[in-house]
Amino acid sequence: MTCRGVVPDVDPAGALETIAGQQTHLCATLQNDAGPTGTGRQRMIGEKLGRYTIIDKLGAGSMGPVYRAEDSSDGKSVAIKLVRSSILYDASKRERFLQGLLAASEIRHAGICPILEIRDEDDDFFVVTPFLQAETLEKMLHSRSLDWTESLDIAIAAGDALTAVHAAGAIHRAFKPANIWLQRDNVVILTDCCLARFTEIEGPHNLQAHEHRVECADTIIPMSALAYMSPEQIRGDPLDYRSDIFSFGVVLCEMLAGHHPFEARNSLSRMSAILEADPALPSARRGNLPRALDGIVARALAKERQGRYQRMDELAHALRLVRAGAKPVSDGPVPQPAKIRPSFLYPAMLIVGLIILVLTAVAIYKLAF
Repeated sequence: MTCRGVVPDVDPAGALETIAGQQTHLCATLQNDAGPTGTGRQRMIGEKLGRYTIIDKLGAGSMGPVYRAEDSSDGKSVAIKLVRSSILYDASKRERFLQGLLAASEIRHAGICPILEIRDEDDDFFVVTPFLQAETLEKMLHSRSLDWTESLDIAIAAGDALTAVHAAGAIHRAFKPANIWLQRDNVVILTDCCLARFTEIEGPHNLQAHEHRVECADTIIPMSALAYMSPEQIRGDPLDYRSDIFSFGVVLCEMLAGHHPFEARNSLSRMSAILEADPALPSARRGNLPRALDGIVARALAKERQGRYQRMDELAHALRLVRAGAKPVSDGPVPQPAKIRPSFLYPAMLIVGLIILVLTAVAIYKLAF
């Protein structure tokens, strides 16, 4: 299986022209201190939102409710993401959100779901994208195990799309199985790139710029994405492209092994594991995988970003070599799978040792007297 990315029935030139015509209006609207006054209320089936007629509700995304609608101009189905007013009322969040949307709207790649329109209509701010008739990787992973070759095909296609996001000067920040869609004929589409924040670094090759000219983390990442956050995201540190590379490594490991690399009982223990524990590498779960995959996953999941792949295309290239049967260049020995080392282990061992020592002393005393 070889995956590729194609979004059908989309006119990129027309979409860019539409968005370009809206940017001045949107900037003026969102720069207003009061912000849009949309209530974020639930939409009714059949209700009109601009030229779009609501057909049904698809779910609730991180920005707000998501609906399937029909475009009255051509009869095609689209997805409408209504933005929560809480995102738009705060001036700093509003500015970052707008920058992210405008940056994402300029990304043109066959494996990225494009933004067709960004509109403020009657105090409702919403984003329009193509309606995808596809299955998410999240749903697929819940229903069946993936062969390692199938996993690599999906990962390579998604990695190429993520490379395009970085090349546009953006960070996805929410790379997870729920945002990877698999259409018919092995088409892979990366969605929710509008969550990416525009960065001021000059390009994907200038990683030193993150020390003084990058965005800072905020609170818009939903809890559902917690399991795929990088350590620096959890800490609230400034981010660069290598945060996405960590998230990519988590998804890759989950596809290959069938399990999350940082096992945990709840959200708090998951955060602790991502920050402190060694990942469970794919071969710990499946022994028939190419050995090189352990090294690739381990490098992508390095705690410190300097130890990870520095560019997404480097990681995708390593996966292509493994898929083709070649051996990728290694920067060091492949680390062995390790178990989680709870932070309470050593104090607990000390306490147990002291108890044994006291009991031994008491036994000796009784025997002596």
